[in-house]
Amino acid sequence: MKPANYAKAAWLTFMLILTFVVGWESYWRNQHYELSYNDDVNLWAATRQEIYQSSPARPVLIGSSRIKFDVDLPTWERNTGQRPIQLSLVGTSPRPVLTDLGNDANFAGTVIIDVTEGLFFAPIGSFPEKAANERVKAYPRWSLSEQFSFQLNRLLESKLLFLDNELLTISPLLKKLPIPDRAGVWTGPKFPDDIEVVTPDRQTIWTARFLADTSLQNQVKHTWLDIMDHSPKDPLPAPLLTRIMDETKHSADQIRARGGRVLFVRTPSDGLVYDGEKHAFPRAQYWDRLLVHTQTPGIYFADYPALSQFHCPEWSHLTTADAVRFTEALIPIVRQKTGWPISQRSATTLTDSTLSVH
Repeated sequence: MKPANYAKAAWLTFMLILTFVVGWESYWRNQHYELSYNDDVNLWAATRQEIYQSSPARPVLIGSSRIKFDVDLPTWERNTGQRPIQLSLVGTSPRPVLTDLGNDANFAGTVIIDVTEGLFFAPIGSFPEKAANERVKAYPRWSLSEQFSFQLNRLLESKLLFLDNELLTISPLLKKLPIPDRAGVWTGPKFPDDIEVVTPDRQTIWTARFLADTSLQNQVKHTWLDIMDHSPKDPLPAPLLTRIMDETKHSADQIRARGGRVLFVRTPSDGLVYDGEKHAFPRAQYWDRLLVHTQTPGIYFADYPALSQFHCPEWSHLTTADAVRFTEALIPIVRQKTGWPISQRSATTLTDSTLSVH
């Protein structure tokens, strides 16, 4: 083949690829999807790295999906001068991440732990720990080539909608096929598509479509009820609960021994979800005992009028606007409850008496 023919073939290939990419991107944009970042191992690892370039007063958030929705990172930064580091994981217990921070001799910062009882008190080694364990194990092996690839992908993700691996690649698209479950077999919860997006700093927010569509909200409510129906009904065995408490205290003590700080927060839920949580995890046996056993302060939303005034559109997570107001209300309560320096200005005037507050 002549050189000119090679050039023509190359240009033809390029134009075909470009046409496909433009067409595929246009198709999904016309389906009213919103731009979102892949909340994968790489994004978590990049966020985890920020711990070492941050002030100890900059809080690290760990937990499940509620704190990813409910604490608005720009609002916290606007009020304190510090943007939190968001290490929470959807549908996951925060305990493996807490253990990781406790074992990290270089970490002596502020940890705010969201307690969603059904996930926080999940049995050791159970499915709700899977995603957290995967990230904790992968982070020390995060290679330079993976970091370079992440930075490149992040640039492309900021421009191209179809790179959303959680919605628009082959695997999630195949899951949309209308294949019914076998009789008597539960294959897990089924949430509607395109109801949330992830920002570059790992905050999760509802899409405008979801907030405007009560039918979508009702679908999610039914999904929560489905999850509750398939959740264990028996209380945790006493030895297992005690072990969870002991391991949590050990990690918190490790962080505090290095000058760090730990706080538990119970973020809002309501409706049948909150009713089910109160029934399955009585406060005295779980939340109250957690604070006493670990000797750690805690903020329970129902105890504060400023935090208990909000309603979740699907019973479990705040709207974007309410997340801003919730965060604005939460910050002074954190200050009042703990005496911690959670802004750059107050961090410079930290006293020994403040450090002694637990």
